[in-house]
Amino acid sequence: TLQQLVQNDQHGFSNASIFNSIEQFVRSVSEMEDTILIPRRLLDSTIGDSEDKFNLEGKRGSIIKATLANTDLYRLYNIISQLKVELLWSREHMTNCQELQESPLPFDRFRYTRCSSTTSIYSVQSICTSDSESDIVVENDFRLENEDAAVAAARTFKRHLHGLHRDIQKMTLAAEYLTLRYQKDINDRV
Repeated sequence: TLQQLVQNDQHGFSNASIFNSIEQFVRSVSEMEDTILIPRRLLDSTIGDSEDKFNLEGKRGSIIKATLANTDLYRLYNIISQLKVELLWSREHMTNCQELQESPLPFDRFRYTRCSSTTSIYSVQSICTSDSESDIVVENDFRLENEDAAVAAARTFKRHLHGLHRDIQKMTLAAEYLTLRYQKDINDRV
């Protein structure tokens, strides 16, 4: 588990790591769920509506305004709670999530692509009688294709990791906003 990794690692994780973001997200969502005892009170409320007296200034507020303006609070609460469950328990445990059922992953995008092997390159070379540079280039191209695939995979991984990190931070801010907004709305009614 993540906790065991931290205990075995002498240095722990950076505050900027994806693990730290996940931990903050889970903590914020747990606090949101503990605070919002009656989620139905969020019905008919949106971010930035006339009842929203919560100050959305600064960087955090501008992120919420830019990404979640006019978002239904009850729906946002459910989305964030489902994301926490999915993050902790995986997609298989999400039985009620209609969005996942309606839009399955397009596995047809992942198609098998045949690459030349060094054996077939040697076969081609044996047919040719010349020892030209083009024969050597063909073999080197195969190695570069494999290296390019590794570099491309690493680049894609980094891009997705960066996007995941950014989206987890947005959802953490949304959970914190819901918690504070709910508390403020309840205090204003008392």
